[in-house]
Amino acid sequence: MFYILNSRPIFEWAKLVTTFNLFTSIAWIVAGIISAIISVLFLTKNPKKRLNQLFSSGFISWSLSLLFNGINFAVAYRSLAAANIFRDLGVATGVLSAAILLLSAIGIYFGAESLHWILYVILGLISVTSITIGVLNDWVVIDGLGGFKTTDNFLGKSFVQIIPAVFVISGAILLTITYFTLKNKTAKKRIGYFTIGFSTIILGLIMFLVDSFVNISPYLFPSLAIITWLAGPLLMLAGFYVKVETSSQMHSEQRTSLHKTETLDPKHKIERPS
Repeated sequence: MFYILNSRPIFEWAKLVTTFNLFTSIAWIVAGIISAIISVLFLTKNPKKRLNQLFSSGFISWSLSLLFNGINFAVAYRSLAAANIFRDLGVATGVLSAAILLLSAIGIYFGAESLHWILYVILGLISVTSITIGVLNDWVVIDGLGGFKTTDNFLGKSFVQIIPAVFVISGAILLTITYFTLKNKTAKKRIGYFTIGFSTIILGLIMFLVDSFVNISPYLFPSLAIITWLAGPLLMLAGFYVKVETSSQMHSEQRTSLHKTETLDPKHKIERPS
């Protein structure tokens, strides 16, 4: 049961890979699986809520991008073609996750009813364009040290990294504005968890950016990035449970307040994550 391509046992495969590729494969795959499981739990709070669905889908897509990026290094030693397929899947799910999470943030700030189909179409077209250009300019190649790496030109980086980063930063800004606008303490606490959890994607990317300039250890900043990315869905999940933890304390206030405790957007729209 423990085999990778052509019935090669995992322990034999491990002998072929470089230490860094082995670390990358295992760390990203494990992080992707754990993150996906946590992200699915978002829906357990209320699977019918559109914003819950978007948050869960966004982080599940992000988790899949981690998983696929880990797999591409695992299969590269047997087939570069297979590795590049998984790399393409990683690019696609990564870009889609950023677009979906931006939709989630827009839904919180402006209200779920603001998520008009035109917005889906616009972000969808941008995402498809980014994925297409990214796939054509991003590959798994031999690193010259006995292992493999992903390489892309400036065009590829612009559409695979910069545009999704703009999506996530925009979403984080909307959540931050929402946090400072809210007056309800319970809702503010919840949106605080969401904002920090949302921002971990950017923090992880910054870790990799620092790693390209600071030569301390090839494992230090990638490890910090993965830990940061795992913290994201955990914080988001904690945010979903804020109301449950404080509902007994806020019960009397809920009965008299004009604004519901679970309100997450400054305009107090009808549908919110819960």
